[in-house]
Order: sequence, then C-alpha cells, then structure tokens
Amino acid sequence: MKAYLLSTFFFLLFIGCGSFNDQSNKEPSFRGAIIDSTSWYLDQSTTVRESNVTFLTPNASLCAPYTDTSAAVRACTLLDVENDTDPYDTYKPSLDVAFTTSTFFLSNEVSNALLFQKGKSTRSTAQKSWKIKLDSKTNLYENQRRLQYNKQFYDMTRLRNKLSFDLFIGIPNFTSLKTEFVQLNIDNVDKGLFTKVESCDKDYLLNRGWSKDENLYKAQNFLFYLKPELTLTDKGVPVDLVAFSSIIEPQRGKKQTKLIEMLNAVNNASISSDTVISKYFNRENYLTWLALNILTGNVDTITQNFFLLNPVNSDTFYFLPWDYDDAWGWYKQEDQNINQYARWHKSISRWWDAPLHNKFLRVKKNRDDLDLKIVSLRADYFTDAQIQAKVDEYKAVAGTFILQSPDVDNLIYQDNNSTLTQQNWEAECDILKTRLQENIDEYNAQKGSPMPFWQVATYSGGTTLTLQWDTAVDFEDDAIVYDILIGSDPDFNVTDVNLTNQVPGTDLGLTSFGEVSYTSDIALTSGNHYMKVLAKESLNAANYRLAFDSYSDANDKIYHGVLEFQVP
Repeated sequence: MKAYLLSTFFFLLFIGCGSFNDQSNKEPSFRGAIIDSTSWYLDQSTTVRESNVTFLTPNASLCAPYTDTSAAVRACTLLDVENDTDPYDTYKPSLDVAFTTSTFFLSNEVSNALLFQKGKSTRSTAQKSWKIKLDSKTNLYENQRRLQYNKQFYDMTRLRNKLSFDLFIGIPNFTSLKTEFVQLNIDNVDKGLFTKVESCDKDYLLNRGWSKDENLYKAQNFLFYLKPELTLTDKGVPVDLVAFSSIIEPQRGKKQTKLIEMLNAVNNASISSDTVISKYFNRENYLTWLALNILTGNVDTITQNFFLLNPVNSDTFYFLPWDYDDAWGWYKQEDQNINQYARWHKSISRWWDAPLHNKFLRVKKNRDDLDLKIVSLRADYFTDAQIQAKVDEYKAVAGTFILQSPDVDNLIYQDNNSTLTQQNWEAECDILKTRLQENIDEYNAQKGSPMPFWQVATYSGGTTLTLQWDTAVDFEDDAIVYDILIGSDPDFNVTDVNLTNQVPGTDLGLTSFGEVSYTSDIALTSGNHYMKVLAKESLNAANYRLAFDSYSDANDKIYHGVLEFQVP
C-alpha cells in the first residue's frame, strides 16, 4: 500500500519532471470555458433510423479463425468478429462491408467500410455492439467517419445513454455527444434497436469548431497516478504505446508531455489543490463533471468512462462524458444484483483513491461548491418534468422496436424467467426520474461518513498477525473508532478476531505512514482467511465506512469491505 506510494514518489524523479513544451510561444487553440456547438445537435434524429450493413463472401478482410488465432489468415467471417471476446488482445478481426442508409449510398464501390465489434464486458453477451469505420476520409455519414452502435445489453430500458446525452446538451462548460436510435440490419438479418453514439475523435473536434490536433485522451484504467507505463521518450511520445494506452489512450495529439506535466503536479504533495486546478483544469467544467455523475448515479467513472481534452498549446484539461448505460439506478433493475456496488460508490468516496479527486475533495470550499453545482443542475437541467418528457418521447419512438424480436427476447428481466410485458418495460422507464432524486439523497446521507481506505494483512512465524489500514479521513475531524473482524469465512460466522470500538492506543497504533496498525499473537489455521475493518464516528455510528477492498466467492457473491489473505 504505502510501498506503492513510495515507488510512485521515486518514479516522479525520472518520469519527466521537466516540461517538453516546445510551443510555449504559441497561443492555445482555445482557453477559458469549454463551449459545445449547440447547432451540431439541431438535426439530431427524433425517429428510429434504419442502417444496413452487407458484405461479400468470401470477405476481402483477412484474419485468423477465432477458434485458433495463431493459425494462418484467411477470409474473415462474421463469426470471427462476433467471437472477438477480448478487447485487450491483438486479435482484431474486421469485415469489409457496404454501409448504407436512406440518405447514405454506395457510389461505385463494392464496399465502403469496415465492421468491428465494440465494447468490453458486452463482448460476451448474446447481442453485440458494433463500430463501423468508413473507408473514405471525405465522404462521411453526417460529418462522422467512425460510427458506434451500442446495444446497451444490460440496460433493461435501453434508454439510459441517450437520456443522459440529450440532457447534457446546452449545459454550460460541458459537452455532450450526438445520439440517435437506429434499427440495424447486418447481412439482411435484423439486429434490432441500437443507440448510435457519436465517437470522440477527429470529427468530434472538427464538428465543434476545434482543432483536429487537440490532445484527446480516453481513460481506460486511469486513476491520475504516475506509473512506469506512462514513461515518455525525449521526444514526448510513449516509450511503449500499448502499455501507455492500457491506462489512458491517446485519441488525438502529437505529444503527451503536457499530460505527464499535469500528473507530476497532481501527485506532488507540496502543490496545493488550488494551484493544480487553476493551472491544469477548468474548475467549473470539473465541478460539472463531478456533479453530473452524482446526479445520474454513474458510479463507473473511477478509472474509465470519461475523456480528457487538452487544447493545443494549453495547460488546461477538460473532462468530457462517455458511457452512461449503467447510470440512473441500473443496478436496481429487477434482475440486477443490488449488491453490485458498495456504499462508498454512491458518494464522493468513489473517487477518493484518485490523487486528483482526493486533493480536490479535501478542501471544504470545493465540496460546498459541488453541493451548489448539484442543486443548480437539478433545478435547471434535471427536473422531473424534463426527464419524464424525454422518457415519454423515447417510449413512443423506440418502444415498438424494443418490445419485439430480437430485442425483447434478450432483455435482461428477472434472469429471463419471466416474459417482459410492455407494462413492465414502461414501469422501468418511468422510474428513471425517481432514481435521480435517490442519487441525491444517498449523496447527502453520506456526507458525514469518513472516507474509505485499503487494508493489508500479514501473518508470520505461525503466531503473529499484523493488520494495517489507511487512517479513515473524516472531514469534520470527528473521532473515529474501528471494528475489526478476522475469520475463516467471508461472512465471519467463524471469527478468530472480533474487536469493536477500538481506537489508536493500547491495542492499535499509528505507523510512520499514518496507517492504523494492529498486531496480535494468534495461531491461525492454514488456508484462506478474511479481514474486515469498519470505521465509524465514535459519537454517531450511522456515519461509517468500509474499506475499498471486496471479495467475490465462487458464486459471484460480493462481500464489500472484505480482504482475503492466505495463511501457509
């Protein structure tokens, strides 16, 4: 835990503390508030549009068979693309296709695009999401070359992404993405309803009047830590682009030096939050991004599902939205495991492990301003009436497609043991507006709770058990006490250690790193053991927090706040 922080500190010494900015005399392509092009959305479709993808057999695209990716290449098939289940490996099969719509036709070409599978977890689902890249750089579909068709397989309503992006349009100091409902046919097979979501790429920049050379990054597993994978050459480009992109993927831009400069400042404990934010971020844009994720309940924004935009010759980074299909109480759908997320996911605690957010949220004024931003966005852009009006519009337009094959056959509903009726579906759609208020209520309810932490357990000499965890930070500096459990099962039906209301003192101490430490002479049996620490205010046990750690058993049951460790 702290060893990692120490390694990060020493890594700062060689990752590139100096600036590589060789354009310091040039003006930024834009500065100040980020302004979306509202005119870009004026022709956004309000109907379900039809798109068609057909391909020749055998196909001109070559790839190894999905059954043996090390075999010799031959003509790709749709089965190869459908079975591209690992988004991180080098197997990237595609198909040459003819893409057409009622307004977009082939000229004299047999094919005009490539078809790929899209997504991460959805690659294992019965219905796939797709992306299409047009061959031409000039003959574009409505000023877009890369087209993304999201199935939203885990969303019973199939509305959450479009609802989010439509409500984002016009919000000050923020951007949205153009969306439309599409009925997609692939090789004359009806694949049902999709949400076409604008891609964040060169065309995204140009369609907003910005430079095609802006630095644009997609977060993949990005916590604002400096890591060896992010090392740059002396020319300001990644030493290992694949490793770099696995953390944060450059979409546009020529050099990553400004990103590393920003991360150096974020991870420097001697540089204040105000200094970091004023130099490297637009504060209103940042607050808006945080507030919108609290409002919509988009919990999966800790390491991914956002973009960063850094204009050419600028120090400033702007947060851009991406992927809201598991927002709006997604985990509360009838079929979903309501235990999917821990309590800390539903407040600002979700971002506590990221150095940028940690530094920012420690400041009371920043938290107060976040409260004000949530209130203002709720009042001006997220009223119940505004939300319901959008939902009613979608039900009328998309409902017919969602409630017929092939979509209704695959909608997640009570583990598919029941038939989804129109009444069931409309009820789930109508409940979306209530989810927003639930998100606000949960956020407010947790304001007094301490922040989460990480746990470590070591066992040595056959008798010495040492437990350590980060001090639970309480913004009001209320006294914190800890409950400690060690057991041979994650439910702690059998416990080896069961301590409550312990405080740093006789039994607990503080390490030189400010961690809480507990050591006991105890004989543990060999095998798996489990640790769980609960931090709570001594005068108000309702304000409590479990650790970041979680454990999943063989049946995928999640135990939040539980750390598994081995005893030889």
